[in-house]
Amino acid sequence: MKNGKANKENKEDSALYNNPVLFDKSVTIVNQFTPRKERRKFVVITDQAGYEKAKNFTSEILGTVPFEYLTINSVEDKEEVKRFFLSQKMGTQCYIAAEWNNAVMVFSLGVEAGLSEDEIQTMIIGPKRRYVYCMKCFEVSEVSEEAAIAECNHCKASLEIGPFYSIVREGYIGYPFIPVEKEKVAGS
Repeated sequence: MKNGKANKENKEDSALYNNPVLFDKSVTIVNQFTPRKERRKFVVITDQAGYEKAKNFTSEILGTVPFEYLTINSVEDKEEVKRFFLSQKMGTQCYIAAEWNNAVMVFSLGVEAGLSEDEIQTMIIGPKRRYVYCMKCFEVSEVSEEAAIAECNHCKASLEIGPFYSIVREGYIGYPFIPVEKEKVAGS
C-alpha cells in the first residue's frame, strides 16, 4: 500500500511540470542568432524559408565551434528531426530558422529530447501565430498577432485577450465580455 501511495504522489508531482512551448512572445524567439561560445556544439536546423539566415550564421561561426546542419522541408520530416536530436550530447546549442509550423515542430522535438529554452534560439521567418483560449467554451482559436479583442471561432463569444499565456492551454487567456453594441440591442 505504501508503494502505491508513493507512485501516486510521483505521478501528481510530474503532472505539475509542463514542457515549454513555442508561442509568439516566447523567450527563445530572436531577431538574430547569438553564438553561445560556452556550448560544446551547435546544431542549426532550417527550412527553405530560413536557409539564408542559417547560412549567414553558419559562416559567422565557421571554425569557432563544431556544428551540424540539418535542412527540413516540412513537418513530414518529424522522424528525421527526432533522430537528429536524440543523437546529440549534453552541451548542445540549437538554432532554428524556419516558418512558424516547422519551427514549432522542431522546437517541440528539441524540448522532448531534453533541450531547455536556454539551449534553443528560434528565428521565425514570416508571420508568427497567436492563439487565445476561450474561457466560455474552453476551445483554442487563432487570432491576429496584435489583437487585444477577438471573437472565439467556436462559440462566437467576444473575448478580451489577457496578457498571460497558458502553457497548459497553449493560448493566451481570453475573457468573455458583452460588447457595448450587443448590450444596447439586448436592453432595447
